[in-house]
Amino acid sequence: MIYPSILDRKYQEYKPFVKNVSERVTETLRNYCEQRRGYAFTCRIKTIESLAEKIETGRFKKWSDLDDLFACTVIIPTLSHEKEVIEFCKNTFKVIRTVKRGQNKKSPDTFKFDSTRIYAQLKKVDDLDIDNQLSIYTITFEIQVKSAFEHAWAVSTHDLVYKNSEIDWRRLRLAAQIKATVEQLDTLILAFQQTSAFIEDNDYSEIKIKRQLANEINKLFENKIPDELRPKDMSRFCDNLYRLIVNAGKEKNIKQIMKQIVREVQSTPTNQIPLSISLFQYFLAILIGKKIIEHPIENYHWHITDELKSLYPFIDTNINSIFLYSDET
Repeated sequence: MIYPSILDRKYQEYKPFVKNVSERVTETLRNYCEQRRGYAFTCRIKTIESLAEKIETGRFKKWSDLDDLFACTVIIPTLSHEKEVIEFCKNTFKVIRTVKRGQNKKSPDTFKFDSTRIYAQLKKVDDLDIDNQLSIYTITFEIQVKSAFEHAWAVSTHDLVYKNSEIDWRRLRLAAQIKATVEQLDTLILAFQQTSAFIEDNDYSEIKIKRQLANEINKLFENKIPDELRPKDMSRFCDNLYRLIVNAGKEKNIKQIMKQIVREVQSTPTNQIPLSISLFQYFLAILIGKKIIEHPIENYHWHITDELKSLYPFIDTNINSIFLYSDET
């Protein structure tokens, strides 16, 4: 692609400052997203070719109107997390303006890009008057806030539609239809609790059993088990406990098994419930100690640790039936 030499000179003049800004913003947001919140994060510096095409849209009056020489995207699980990201950006950067999703008027039968965009600059570290000087503090950058569904739509359709040599109404129409589905998915997630009430329930035995397991375990946390042992994900914990019992061939007795676990826990003084092993390991020790299940179990590998062995030496540590933290045998 050929572009004017004046554009090249301007781009090269700004390039080192934009690069510096990108490094600072990326470090800050990546730490916030990945270390603190578990969000996904992407970023890019606009190429000179993309910049030339943007100027040729005719929508921009002057160079300073270009506000995404560097742009990044915070990808949130659901739109309910958006407010928190906006607040973080306001507290961290000098926000010039924010364009929230739905702020721009659009027809109800139109489905196109509508993510929240935050335009900001780095905060000055001192009181120097540098507003009219090119520096890292005068570079405006863009932060997009997208749901996971929106991001998937964008990366899946952008090249197919906008980087294709053929202009095709059908492709554009299909992309819009997919975007409509994305918007509907985001809406359903926001109203998940309310919407799920309209789904007809089903008497699926496995789900009923796992729900009963969760109820009993939660009761134990109310008056017996220290909160430090609470699983990160109770649903996953019940899945694992159910799988253990099924693999042991005891699924028909699962209600009685849970009663025995509860009885054992309730009969143990709270200060004697071990905190050096996980709740699953504690239940495992009860099941084996009471001979409710026998080991080894074919194609099942116990999670045995030194702490578990020291507390319950009767548990089998055969190398073929335990999870190994090393490939060495």
